[in-house]
Amino acid sequence: MANSDEIKTARRALGRQLAQLRKAAGHTQHGFARLVQYGRSSVANTETGHQHPDRAFWVRCDTTLQTGGMLAAEYDRIAELDRQQRRRSVMQAVGLASRPMTLPPASPDAPSADGAAVLWEHEDSIDARRLALKSADDDARLAYLENEVRQAICDNERLTPALLMARMRPLRAYVDQLMAGRQHPPQRVRLYTVAVHLSGLLAALALDLGAFHVAHAYAAEGFDLADAAKDPDAQAWARATQSLIAFYTGEYHDALAYAQDGLRRAGTSPHRIRLTINGQARALARLGDRYGVDSAVDRAFTMLSDYPSVTQVSTSLDLGPYCQARTAANAATAYLALGRTADVNDHLAIAIAAFDTAGLCGPQALSRLDLATAHLHVDDPEPEQAATLVVEALTLTADQRFESVHQRASQFLAVARPFARHPRLRQVADLLADRTQVAVAPPPALPSPS
Repeated sequence: MANSDEIKTARRALGRQLAQLRKAAGHTQHGFARLVQYGRSSVANTETGHQHPDRAFWVRCDTTLQTGGMLAAEYDRIAELDRQQRRRSVMQAVGLASRPMTLPPASPDAPSADGAAVLWEHEDSIDARRLALKSADDDARLAYLENEVRQAICDNERLTPALLMARMRPLRAYVDQLMAGRQHPPQRVRLYTVAVHLSGLLAALALDLGAFHVAHAYAAEGFDLADAAKDPDAQAWARATQSLIAFYTGEYHDALAYAQDGLRRAGTSPHRIRLTINGQARALARLGDRYGVDSAVDRAFTMLSDYPSVTQVSTSLDLGPYCQARTAANAATAYLALGRTADVNDHLAIAIAAFDTAGLCGPQALSRLDLATAHLHVDDPEPEQAATLVVEALTLTADQRFESVHQRASQFLAVARPFARHPRLRQVADLLADRTQVAVAPPPALPSPS
């Protein structure tokens, strides 16, 4: 285990490495600060080891200096050493290092242990927010917000929408508070960008909770913020989110228009992949444009080599490029709408294996639902195998409410109507009916998209 001196030494070494790379690239501290949208003092203090910015800073440095992720990787290593050291220190301080933890009896109204892990914020998150609120340093406040929103986007397909929405309320209030204040121009741009991502996430959560009008409002708010920030990358991401909302509310012409406008704004942004495959290809398929779908799918897969994903499986609202599995899954959804089952099967062979390895229940369920529907479109339909896949999909998401899963399960049953007497298909209908009954309960209150 690392000690505090080792961590300090590693942080100073990382700062010196940044300074060397910056100078080698010909940047002054002032010029480099503008490029990464941090204050010059933050860059100077980081290079001397007196300030420890979050991961977003190092990712921006890697991008600007074209290091291939070297600085962020070293930050991750140091952050893990620090987390282990702090946890060990706390446990030793309270006498828990050598004995098991015992919990007090749960009250009748308390959530289960599993529920508590996602319902309540971790103490570290609460402490970080308190420190950020007390800080007079805009960079520290923004770093806290960027980290929290990025983590929430990662959790979007792992936690239930209602629980994640509850965790977003304090962040929404904090962003509103900062938006009412004043910041230097670079920090103001970062604040607007994090507000864009928060509004987009809230739009997706509102969609899954069935609040379609609220989802549209949040998504529009996200784009307006990106437009005000004059940030093409944020504008492209916001348009992709608007396209997603329009697609699942059946507004396919709007979904296509949002995706096309996002591509016009995107420039060289990695969001071009998401806009092309998740926005264009799927909307074009619903509109019956077979040539357009083939063209969009080809372009999306070509772009994968230009924008390699930093993770095995990207998230649905990823702030970086879509991965191969996510691209393949979206291509399969497009081809399914055109009835091209061979293409569906080929793409899902890639997607399902990756989603199963990552343990993302939402994509796992959606891919199985597409594959199940494809089984009914062949010359010799396989209702038994199809129904088994749908039962798997609904079981995977039994504790969650994804509007996308609900819609595709309903679409499967519509296609399966000729086989309605099949016992397994009746089981599917019963499972979906049970989920619908649960879904009619009023969703938790949503923060106002002001």
